Amino acid sequence: MNLRSFIVNRIFLLLSAVICSSCSIDVIKPVDMTHSAITETFVRIDIYAGRNRSVPSSLEILPTRQGYVNGTTDGWKRPLKYRVADDGIITLTSFGKDGKPGGTGEDADISESYYSKKSDGSLWVGSPMWIVDAEVK
Repeated sequence: MNLRSFIVNRIFLLLSAVICSSCSIDVIKPVDMTHSAITETFVRIDIYAGRNRSVPSSLEILPTRQGYVNGTTDGWKRPLKYRVADDGIITLTSFGKDGKPGGTGEDADISESYYSKKSDGSLWVGSPMWIVDAEVK
């Protein structure tokens, strides 16, 4: 490589570094991926219940949605915890970055719950507006 090529190459690298230093690359954070996975999994639970008139016994039997990830793992690639309580409340949980219950920051648990039954005992999940109206707050 001659001196001129060397200088042009260095100038190009320097300009590239300066230009790229002002670029921002958006990366989805594991916490946000977990919230998305929980929401998508509840949508699939709703579809299952609408078709089968029952709550799924596990996440493995959920229907797949064309064009969606269809994953049941959190942002750290661990399976979401699925629980249906005796009172019919469905809960999906991730134990956060550390994979242990409790914690703060990225180690904090991420959990959402929905009623699967109405107060009269009829199945709520699988009906219109379930995800909007049945969230446990």
